[in-house]
Amino acid sequence: MIKEKMYEKVQLFKRQGYSISEISSDMEIDPKTAAKYYAMDEREFKAYRREHMFRDKVFEEYEKDILKVYEMNEFQRLNMSAVYDYLEEKYGTLLGNEQTLRNYIDYLIETEKLRLNEKIRLYTKVPELPFGRQMQLDFGQHRCRSGLKLYIFASLLSASRYKYVTFQEHPFRTKEVISHLLNSFDYFKGVPLEIVIDQDNLMVVSENAGDIIYTDDFKYFIEEQKIRMYVCRA
Repeated sequence: MIKEKMYEKVQLFKRQGYSISEISSDMEIDPKTAAKYYAMDEREFKAYRREHMFRDKVFEEYEKDILKVYEMNEFQRLNMSAVYDYLEEKYGTLLGNEQTLRNYIDYLIETEKLRLNEKIRLYTKVPELPFGRQMQLDFGQHRCRSGLKLYIFASLLSASRYKYVTFQEHPFRTKEVISHLLNSFDYFKGVPLEIVIDQDNLMVVSENAGDIIYTDDFKYFIEEQKIRMYVCRA
């Protein structure tokens, strides 16, 4: 894998006067790798990275579907698990994992086949709501000092401000989100009438002519629980 941080560190040592052998020893990398990054300027590295960053073409056959999902969502940045779930629901078991899909989408962005629309989101204050009416749902990430990356699920009752938080060591899948939602309902001792989520989260595939399209698993879940959804648009 072509690692930008490794290249930057080699160049930092180079500017400080370290030799290739010293860099190789200090960074514990192969001398050939150290020499290769040592000799490259920034433009050469970017060209090299574009050329070599994607060799695994597992998801190449799904390129049109991937681009279509982003087009339906106005090319906003999407949660990778939502894209993976969409492909899995359409084609069944996939040969690659979410990281492979992430690498492929990075490749599409790097080669400008996919151009994301980075918008600034506007927020407004909402009126006070009655108890039990609405629950807000959000996700986050936190890296521990040990280097372990945690994926955070957080739900908040809008009126009482009661919170439920849990975490896991890998990105969320739709079925895991449903499981955490059920656990939060047990914790709150009730099911809210409405859940507020972001459009780019795990449960939403796309927006079509103003209608929100959910992943199959989540669509079945909200119908079974009789929950109304409010999806924030960017």
